[in-house]
Amino acid sequence: MKIRVLDRILVAVAGLILIAACVGLVAQVFFGVDVAGTVTGALSVNTIPRKILIGVVAAILLILGVYCLSVLFRHPGGKDRFVFQKLENGDLAISLETLETLVRKCVDQHQEIKAESIRLENDRDGLLIIIRGIVAGGVSIPLTVDNMQKQIKQYVTACSGVEIKGIRLLIESSGEDATDAPFLIEPPIRLPKGTEDAKTDEISEAEAAEAVTPSEKPEGMPAAETPALSESAAAAAALAAAESMRNSLEFEEDDRPIHQQLFSTQEEPCIMPLPPESLVSSEKETSVTSETAEVSTSEEKIKAEKTAPETDDTKA
Repeated sequence: MKIRVLDRILVAVAGLILIAACVGLVAQVFFGVDVAGTVTGALSVNTIPRKILIGVVAAILLILGVYCLSVLFRHPGGKDRFVFQKLENGDLAISLETLETLVRKCVDQHQEIKAESIRLENDRDGLLIIIRGIVAGGVSIPLTVDNMQKQIKQYVTACSGVEIKGIRLLIESSGEDATDAPFLIEPPIRLPKGTEDAKTDEISEAEAAEAVTPSEKPEGMPAAETPALSESAAAAAALAAAESMRNSLEFEEDDRPIHQQLFSTQEEPCIMPLPPESLVSSEKETSVTSETAEVSTSEEKIKAEKTAPETDDTKA
C-alpha cells in the first residue's frame, strides 16, 4: 500500500510530539528539571485567549491520534485499486477486481491446484499476482506451477495489456491424489524384504549362463538343461552391465594442483588429417623402390659369396 503525502506529514508531526513528551519525561525524572511545574503553570492561567489556545491544541492532538489509528484499518481505494494505461487516444483504468477475475479463470482450469486466495498488488514495475492454494498429491509441483504461471501471464496480458511483474504461488499443503493431471508421478512401490539378495542371485545366474557358451558346454549336457533366464533376471543383468559400463567410462582422479584444475581448459583429442593420395602413392613408390634396392643388393652379396671360393681354388 502506498503512503500519501498527507499521511507522511501527519505521522511526522505525531512522531515529533511523542519525542518531545519523551524528552520532557526524561528531564523531569533524571535531571531534576521541573517540566511538570512549567506545564501546570502554563495551563493554570484562566484567561479566555489561553483557554481557547489550549482547547485548539487538545482538539488537534485528538484528531491526530484518531487519524493515526484509522490508517491501520484503512483499505486501499481510489487510484490504488486501478491499473492505469496510456493509450493513443486517452487513458485506460482497469480495476484489480477485473484482473482478479481473469486470473481466477485460468486457475479454475487447473484441477490439481485449488486456490484459496488471490491477491493483486499494483506496483510501478508491473502487476504482482500472489496466489495461495493447495496442490493435489501425486503431481510434479514445479511443472504444474510453471504451466499455470505461463497461462496466467499470457491470458491476462492478452486480455488487458497489463504487464505482469511476477506470479507468486504459495503452496500451503497437499491434498488428495490427482487422478487425471498432465504431470502425474507414479506412486512409490515398497520393495519386499530380501529383494536385493534375490537380485544379486539372479545376476550371478545370468553371468553364469553367459559364461557357458555353446562351444564350452559339456558334451553330455543336453540343450534342454541350459538355464533359462526370466524377464526380471534379464533386466537385472542389463542394469548390471550398464552400471559396469558407466563405471568404466568414469574419468580418472585428477592429481593436478587445484589452480590447474580450476583454470586449465579441457584437453581435447588431436585428430591428424590423412595425407593426400598423391603423397601416399609417392610414399608407396619410394617404399617399393627401397625394397627392390635392398633385394638387389642382397642378391649381389650372395653372388659375390658364391664366386669368392672358386677364384681362391683357381689361384691355388
